[in-house]
Parts: sequence; structure tokens; C-alpha cells
Amino acid sequence: MKPYNHKEIEQKWVDKWYKDNIYEATDFDKREKRYILAELPYPSGKSLHVGHMMRYTVPEIYSRFLRMQGYNVLFPMGWDSFGLPAETYAQSAGITPKEAIKQASVDYKKAMQHMGYGIDWNREISTCDPKYYKWTQWTFKKLWEKGLAKQEERPVWWCEELGVLADEEVLPSPDGEGKISERGKYPVERKMFKQWVLDLPAYADRLIEDLNKVDYEDSVKQGQLNWIGKKEGVLVDFEIEGKTVSVFTTRADTLFGVTYLAISPQHKLVKTLLDKIENKDEVSDYVKKSLNLSDLERQTKEKTGVLLKGVAAKHPLSEVKRDIPIFVADYILLDYGTGVVMGVPGHDERDYDFAKKYDLEIVEVIKPDNDIKEKVFTGEGAVINSDKYNGLSSKEFIKKITKRLEEENLGKKSCFYRLRTQVFSRQRYWGEPIPLIHRQNGEIEAIADDKLPLELPEMKDFLSGDDGISPLEKNTKWNQVKDRLTH
Repeated sequence: MKPYNHKEIEQKWVDKWYKDNIYEATDFDKREKRYILAELPYPSGKSLHVGHMMRYTVPEIYSRFLRMQGYNVLFPMGWDSFGLPAETYAQSAGITPKEAIKQASVDYKKAMQHMGYGIDWNREISTCDPKYYKWTQWTFKKLWEKGLAKQEERPVWWCEELGVLADEEVLPSPDGEGKISERGKYPVERKMFKQWVLDLPAYADRLIEDLNKVDYEDSVKQGQLNWIGKKEGVLVDFEIEGKTVSVFTTRADTLFGVTYLAISPQHKLVKTLLDKIENKDEVSDYVKKSLNLSDLERQTKEKTGVLLKGVAAKHPLSEVKRDIPIFVADYILLDYGTGVVMGVPGHDERDYDFAKKYDLEIVEVIKPDNDIKEKVFTGEGAVINSDKYNGLSSKEFIKKITKRLEEENLGKKSCFYRLRTQVFSRQRYWGEPIPLIHRQNGEIEAIADDKLPLELPEMKDFLSGDDGISPLEKNTKWNQVKDRLTH
């Protein structure tokens, strides 16, 4: 009896399945459609690993189930091939990113076919294919034309020798006092750079409303709502050295309890006040150290701050006669809210701990409806120590104080989102170029649609060198144009 050669038999049928493309999604078919999309793998190594198979096996099974029920199923695959993972892998392999992607796409596809996945390979894509990223560039143009793609000052990791680095390329220094680059072990610091961002918060309300149109589990919907993080409240204007600084709060009922302001180290106000404060060197040193912390480190470590000596904020309500001390504090993030927070230690646990640490005044302005004593009461209740508003409920007070702030031009209703703008900068080589031209007169002009895609030039020297200048900046043959891309 001839032994059963499973490898030979399996390979015969695998070859036939994919040659005949039996998993094809047919265009203009009368059958009802279903679209199964799993995240495309990014080529960050020589081969796929077990995590990829864990990710793709369940949707693959589901796609087969739907086909057996008679649906016209599209289950596509491709390679998320732009970005840092591919560039880093190419660097370690001693090849260009384009060469790395070319080989990985062959090896990755072969591995998926060996798994027998029911994928329509006629629709294979690669995000570094100019025919694909033409539409990424077109989409960016449309966002830019609507004011939804814009430039903002944002912090980046900066290395004098290597230029801008990603979070993954930055390590703690051996002495624990700073950061160094993974490549070369050079010193790294935070710097503010002008970067392109996409205004995702502009879509926040629509994202919330559209959750009513999808058949998700309630827990998934709640997760989405938490991610968007819409908060309704009031913008309150404080005066600091003749300048108006807005602070967002969801608890306007605690306005009489404000005893300090905390400002992000990256807020432009800090630079403005430096020459007016008595401890300029202390504040400058604190700002420099805080900039070398990631957002996660700033949120999880012990809350600290430095008092700006010699300056104070004026409370917007005339009944409050006390000056409001100002701290620069590393736990305040510039891109959340306004980058300035009002401290109410009587009714916020974080503010209470901060006030205790720096011996600040604690004023209670909300009394609980019951007699339960708490170290810090964070709920709503009856207003106290708030002048003529004493005795009102929190909700009543918020309505009255919001109306007053608006009438006296001291604030207004507003809302903020946890959802932030999305950085879309191209400070590395391996990514689709942004389809905008920066004119010598400072104007920005979009590349004409019929000139897209703006293709990335092939470069063997694709890493920033010891001068910190990016490869594309050095490529003047590519980056200096006249009118060939706009007409």
C-alpha cells in the first residue's frame, strides 16, 4: 500500500484552491454581501508569528460560515507596509524598506496560504504601493481643504544626532535621569515641533450619534463612549498678568473653591511669565525635566509642581478676593482640555493631595445631602461658602453661574473630548509623502489631483544621520519643485 503523503496531497489542493481563486468576492453579484476585515499585518520581521494566526483564524472561520450560508463574502488581505516597524526591520536586515516589503509580502502570503486561509488574493494590497497611497493623499487633501488637517505645535522626542524619534526608539538612560536613543545610545530630549494633525474631535458627536445605528454589544458601545470621552461643562476665564487664560471645568458648582491653577509645562503661558517670576531658573529646570517624560509617565508618577513666585491669577468672580497661586505641573497635558486646570482641593482627590503636599488652602463649597463625613466630597449637593449662592443645589448653581459668566463675558458653555487630534506627520522616510507644497513666501498649496500620487523616492540612505537631518530634507532633487506638481 502506498503511504499517504499528506504534504503532497495538501499542497496539490492548496495550489488548486488559490489558482482557481475559489474564495473570490464577485463584483455585481446578486447575493447579499458581507465584508470581513482584519487589521493588515505590518512587516516588522522576516515571517509571521503565532499572534498573527490567532488574529486571522477567527475571522477566517466566520467568512467560511457566511459563504456556506450563501453570502457573497469579501475577506481581503494585504500589508500595512509603511511606518516605523518596516523601517526598523529593514535597518536591522541591512536592506531598504522597499526591499524588505517586497520579500515579506511573498513570505507572509505563502505562510497564510499554507494555513489554508480563505482569502481573495486577487484583491491583495500593500499600503506602500503608489496606486494605493494615491487615495491616502487624496483623502488628506480633502481634510486639509476643509480645515480638518492642520499644523500644531506638539512635543516629539528629539535626538541631536538622529533627529525625530518614535516612542519605541527611546530608552531610559542608565542613570535614570533622562532618555537615550536605542540606536547609538545618544541623548534624547523632548522638543516642540510643528506637526500635521487630523482634527478627530470634530467628528466626535457624529461618532456618538452613529452608535445608535450599529448592532454592537452595550459593553462595546460603552467602551467607544469612554474612548471619545465627551464632557460638557464651562470655559471659565481667569486673568493672569493682564492676559486671559481659559480653564475648562465640568464642576462649575465648585468655582468658589478654587485655590490654585496648574499649567502644563508646554503651555505657551509659561514662557510668557518666565521673565516676571522670581524663581525663573527653578521653573525652567522643572519644565526641561518634565518635557523628558512621556504622557504615560506624567500621568502615573507622583504629582509634582513648582509655584510661579511673584505672579498670581485673578478669580473671575468679584466676590472672591484672594489671589490664586499658579503652579507649573507635569501631570497637566497640553492637548487635554486647555492645558490649564483649576485646583479645587475641597472636592477633588488629586487636587486635595496636591494641596496637602504644597500647603495650599482648602475651601469646601459643596455639602453632601447626608451627614456622611468624607475626606474629600466629590459628589453634588448643597452649595456653601459661595456668597449669595449658598443653599442652592449643585445643578441650580451651575445654571445660574454659567448664565452670569456668559453675561459678564467671563466664560461660556463648552464641551471637551478625551478623543484627541491624531498626529499625521512624516518626519521619517518610510511613509506616504504629504501632498502639499510649501512655497518660499510661506504659503501652502495642494498638489493637483491629476499629479497624484506624489511618489516617495527610492533611497538607500533612509535613516537620519549624525547631523539629525532627515533623508527627504537632504533629497533636494525631490523636495524642491517649481510648478510641475500644481498645474
